[in-house]
Amino acid sequence: MTKAFNTIYYSKISGDLTELLDLREMMALKVIDDDKIKQRVEKEDDAAFLQKLVTNEILAERKKINLVRTNEMDMGIKKYNFFTEATIAQSALALNISLPCNLISNYYFKGYRTTRITIPNMHIAPKTVFEVKKLTNAYPTEKFSIGITMIENGQLIGFALSVIPATTGMKGQAQCLLSCLTHDEYIVDDGAKYFDVSQLIANMSV
Repeated sequence: MTKAFNTIYYSKISGDLTELLDLREMMALKVIDDDKIKQRVEKEDDAAFLQKLVTNEILAERKKINLVRTNEMDMGIKKYNFFTEATIAQSALALNISLPCNLISNYYFKGYRTTRITIPNMHIAPKTVFEVKKLTNAYPTEKFSIGITMIENGQLIGFALSVIPATTGMKGQAQCLLSCLTHDEYIVDDGAKYFDVSQLIANMSV
């Protein structure tokens, strides 16, 4: 089991849904539950097939829509992603984000390198404050994402905000992406179309 876990741990996990939830955790659970999957991970010393398996199981028949490189906006993002209406305030040490919603959901923060924090069944209210870019944390100006997910009618749904390197490829330039997982679609778009992202992407060293 240790060999399979090490393979998952050291594999590069990126792409679809990685901003929403901890795919490594879900991959590890597959290894625990299915001995054939464990054996294949150990034999191939690679977890790419397992990431694809987990991702496909979650997305199932949902349509993927990526509008990042277009001028088009998506009503699903505006309707279901509460980061479009977030309150963002600079404090002495961090950037504080509050969402205009009341939810019991799973919170997932992914920071630079191996930083991943999951809080299940978290009560999120307008007074809840998410701190990002905190100067007392390691790598405060590196890429990060916040994912909020829940189970509705037996399906995983949710929304996320990510600050990542800009598609320009120039060092130090960042962009903010929004994503939304509904019952029918997985939508990814440029956050700058929906709200002022300047505080989120400023002074980043992504």
